[in-house]
Amino acid sequence: MGLRKWVNRPIRGHHMGVEDLTRGEEGVPVSKRRKWALQTIDSAPFQTWVVIVAGIGFLTDAYDIFALNVVTPMLGYVYWPNNVDSDSVPEVPQGYATGMLCATLVGTMVGQVAFGIAADILGRRKMYGLELVIVIVGTILMVMSSNGEKASMNVAGWLITWRFIMGLGIGADYPLSAVITSEFAPRKYRARMMSWVFFAQPIGQFLANVLSFAAVAGFRSQITDTKLSCGEDLKCYRAIDRLWRLVVGIGAIPAVIALAFRFTIPESPRYKLDILRNVTTVFKDTKDYYGAPELDAEGGEMTQLHSPRIEVNNQTRRSSASSEIAPDEVIDDSDEDSRQSVDRRHRQSVQSIHLPPCDPSAEPPLASRRDIKKYFLEEGNWRYLFGTSMSWLMLDFAFYGLGLSSPSIIRHIWQDGGPEAKRANVYSALKDNSLHTLVMVSIGAIVGGGAMIKVIKYASPKVIQFWGFLVLFALFIVTGSAWTKLLETSRSGLIVLYVLCQIAFNLGPNVTTFIIPAEIFPTRYRCTCHGIAAAAGKLGSWLAQIFLAFAFKSSGQKGFGWERKNFGHVLQIMSAFMIAGAVTTYFFVPETRDHDNKSRTLEELSGGRSVLEELNRQREREED
Repeated sequence: MGLRKWVNRPIRGHHMGVEDLTRGEEGVPVSKRRKWALQTIDSAPFQTWVVIVAGIGFLTDAYDIFALNVVTPMLGYVYWPNNVDSDSVPEVPQGYATGMLCATLVGTMVGQVAFGIAADILGRRKMYGLELVIVIVGTILMVMSSNGEKASMNVAGWLITWRFIMGLGIGADYPLSAVITSEFAPRKYRARMMSWVFFAQPIGQFLANVLSFAAVAGFRSQITDTKLSCGEDLKCYRAIDRLWRLVVGIGAIPAVIALAFRFTIPESPRYKLDILRNVTTVFKDTKDYYGAPELDAEGGEMTQLHSPRIEVNNQTRRSSASSEIAPDEVIDDSDEDSRQSVDRRHRQSVQSIHLPPCDPSAEPPLASRRDIKKYFLEEGNWRYLFGTSMSWLMLDFAFYGLGLSSPSIIRHIWQDGGPEAKRANVYSALKDNSLHTLVMVSIGAIVGGGAMIKVIKYASPKVIQFWGFLVLFALFIVTGSAWTKLLETSRSGLIVLYVLCQIAFNLGPNVTTFIIPAEIFPTRYRCTCHGIAAAAGKLGSWLAQIFLAFAFKSSGQKGFGWERKNFGHVLQIMSAFMIAGAVTTYFFVPETRDHDNKSRTLEELSGGRSVLEELNRQREREED
């Protein structure tokens, strides 16, 4: 039995995945098949299976990124026992630690842009799954890294190399998962489906901390609980070396599970319609994924969709609803020559009638240098790419600056700061790192991400992003200004503020920066633009790591006590990035919903500034 048939087999009278309601499409006239397909997508039920397939891969990405927080302290005990901090605790040399972080982020940037461009040129399906193969290979090779016999190799070099390879696969998943979800998603559920996919990130972060905590507990008998380092205890070295490989290696398991399903997902129907121009066969790859309202097979019309009209050249046409087009010929799908011939006649007949860009019957232009110049420069849609990219950069400077540096930040908050304060023994240090991160980061992220799934139903992504930036600005200002005093008087208050920051991240711009670029760009540039915006975000996180590793410590007054006392200034600097993100969102990011708070169709949004501005002006005239 094939995998797809196995997935869709009846279970207690119900089919797994999504319902097949494309029966009867053979009776739809060719001239209306494009419109029928787009309306079928936008009126379908919630696509649970699409969310699961995309979400498992995104969970893997988050697990792999944030697992570095867990394993970095472990690496110090094993490979750099003589490189100790002010408390005589072994740690990874700063250059190597920063190198591993930056290698992951740079690899992610490259993967986001490269796979985004490839997905627009070669197709979503050809790229989807390949990125998980890269993640799996990088994970396996990373857990095999070592210094070699008698230090014949450098483990740091291997770790940096394989982290870069893993980053390629992790980065590729951003534009692919976002765009595939948006293009398969019904209009009503699009934002919620993408919020569910992104919710896999805090879940992956949570699993990284829970599994590491459980693994440390499992090796408790072999890890010293009386000394600050393993010293001459060979059993301790071996236990920690196995421990970090186990934590990293577990990340390959969900990737393998997701891989089986990603290779069976069909090509995006919008890619087939807009890029491949394959109107008559688009149903073959999507018939297992969509449900459609009642269809008049003779007329090919759908009776329950309504949408605004848009005026173009003094003519009024529907932008996304049924239109009054006379029934056209019905073809036999089994005849390839006939199908291609009718496709050509259909395109010629549609092109001969000037339709607004957002009309579902209008065939958009193909990507070309001329079209790029026209769409981004002449029509001014560069503003949207700039807005989504810069807002993501501002967000990730703070999000990954705090998230990937959480071990040191948590140490500042939880550890006593007096001159007599000492670090805990090896076992307690590893256990506390996972436990404290679980409390301060993962719980807040899950609460915020879960709330986002509900809130996105009632507020648009732009509104949530704008106010989310402002809330983070306020939290960073308050936390940064009160940092020193709270450390001395109320560390529990500082913990609460830090958790609130994590909630605000995930009930705000951390999710919306992922959603908006997948909605507002046309199919021919959607993956590329999402990849560029996501790469800008990782550039921000890369700059944050450089800033935290070098700029903040450049005064020469290094040491845990000085860092602990002055870390509040870092949060104050990050607050400036939050206000910049709010300003960017307000002026450069478009509204993706209409005046009734209903999500616009992807065809309306892909029309760009001119179409959206005309729709807004038209609505204002109707209200007047």
